[in-house]
Amino acid sequence: MVPLLQLSHIAKSFGPVHALRDVSFELRAGEIHALAGENGAGKSTTMKIVDGILQPDRGDIRIDGTPIRIRSPLDAQALGIGFVHQEIALCPDISVAENIFMSAIAAQGRGWMNYAALETKARKILSEFCDVDPRQKVGTLSISNQQLVEIAKALTLDARILILDEPTSALTEAETSKLFQIVHRLKEQGMGIIHISHRMAEVFDHCDRVTVFRDGEYVTCLEVAQSCPQEVVSNMVGRDLLQL
Repeated sequence: MVPLLQLSHIAKSFGPVHALRDVSFELRAGEIHALAGENGAGKSTTMKIVDGILQPDRGDIRIDGTPIRIRSPLDAQALGIGFVHQEIALCPDISVAENIFMSAIAAQGRGWMNYAALETKARKILSEFCDVDPRQKVGTLSISNQQLVEIAKALTLDARILILDEPTSALTEAETSKLFQIVHRLKEQGMGIIHISHRMAEVFDHCDRVTVFRDGEYVTCLEVAQSCPQEVVSNMVGRDLLQL
């Protein structure tokens, strides 16, 4: 089966610092694929290349087996890639609904907008996992609710590939549970989901495979059902651990 997304021999340097040396990664349609590694392992840098925020120094990216170049986040969006960043990237001075549908508003290129319709659509999306008023300004929300708005925004992009960068770091247990219910539903619909996480419980409760990076390099890809947290962590740190 041709992978939905395939990265081969990706390298990226920032001056003398080699952030990525020789990274490969593969995502199938209809799977939740964890990306694990210590801080600085290259996880977020790799996903920023997939999202067009950064350009690789070398290496290939393919979607459905076709070589592509992703020059910007707009390119990524057009290719069906949605990215929920760990850092909140919303506009605090406009409403939740306007943030969620910002891309659609920009694409219309006209001076007026049916805000009542936007709010209705935003309320429907948000009702699946949180109780946030779509009329409220984003800057007045808690960090956890802002993160949920980020996730809702990504779900409106009709994405085939969804990247979640530590999405539960600011969420409550109940919000996390609702998020994974949605993620599993998206998986059943054939979406490929990349889940960056340090939390082994999330990896082993929800993911199908886990790829491990260490020091900017690909280490291994494991089937979650045939692995264990100790094996993943040992690959992350580069040595066997007597105590997890």
